Amino acid sequence: MRRNMNAEYSEAEWGQDEWKKAWNVRVGEAYACDKCGAMVMVTKGGVGVLELTCCGQPMVEVEAED
Repeated sequence: MRRNMNAEYSEAEWGQDEWKKAWNVRVGEAYACDKCGAMVMVTKGGVGVLELTCCGQPMVEVEAED
């Protein structure tokens, strides 16, 4: 979920936990391309923004199966 960073602060804005999750790239996260099926797995985590693209479109995070 993306939020407008220039909007006035309101109760609907992200909380501290949401910001931590959004800005931390964690080892083990996996992403896939819906078009060609390519996959990427994070092997070294850090802080920042991870915006992976493949085949001209954003890759989607793969959820772990229980």
